[in-house]
Amino acid sequence: MKKTLLLISLAFANFAAHAQFDVKDSNENLVTDGQSLNFTEAGCAYSDPCNWKFKVTNTSTEDIYVRIFVDNLVGTDGSAFQLCFAGQCYNNIILNNGYPGTAAMIAPGVTNSAGNNIWNQNDSATTTAMSWTFRFQAFDASGFTVGTPLSVTYNYTPALSVDDSELSTLEVYPTSTKNELNVNSTEDLTADFYDLLGRNVKQAKIVSGGDTVNISDLSAQPYIVRFTNEEGESITKKIVKQ
Repeated sequence: MKKTLLLISLAFANFAAHAQFDVKDSNENLVTDGQSLNFTEAGCAYSDPCNWKFKVTNTSTEDIYVRIFVDNLVGTDGSAFQLCFAGQCYNNIILNNGYPGTAAMIAPGVTNSAGNNIWNQNDSATTTAMSWTFRFQAFDASGFTVGTPLSVTYNYTPALSVDDSELSTLEVYPTSTKNELNVNSTEDLTADFYDLLGRNVKQAKIVSGGDTVNISDLSAQPYIVRFTNEEGESITKKIVKQ
């Protein structure tokens, strides 16, 4: 019995030693290691979702010192991308570099949140898919790594961007609604709904003429809706589910 309790205690201590910090988004959602953040817009406004804001909390009983490392870049050299953390902002980032230059000290139980964000500032018209992978790493006062690092990948997928196409006669209204979305089209269409993480969360068939889509089953947030005809031509619209 004592041996079992000892093993449990050691396991708990090992877990606690790795739980040095957590990262949450601006909606208080806990970020998990390896999580992907998928966005369809670049060069968005400060208040838009693609300016992803975060906070880092020291969950340990000792001071920790945190830096964010750039572990991978795809389709980009790191320019036109803003990383802000612990009062320092960088508008161009470099592969394998850590930010800020001097690790940010976070006291036990304290949350570092003011002004933290990662933000794709490339031109909104860019058609190049890009991704940026960041690693949050904690250190002790002597500069040794502590806890388990946490990696997050920020993806830009222009294929889902709101744009024009040959389906220019399509009408979608209202663009902000609780329950129903009205669609006027001259042909039958398929409507695919994507949340701002790029996940396909709903599909509906649109009958030519006037049709209505019930979206009461969706959670309240913005969505990108891709409308595709039988020839494969498509157009995307942005709506907000209230």
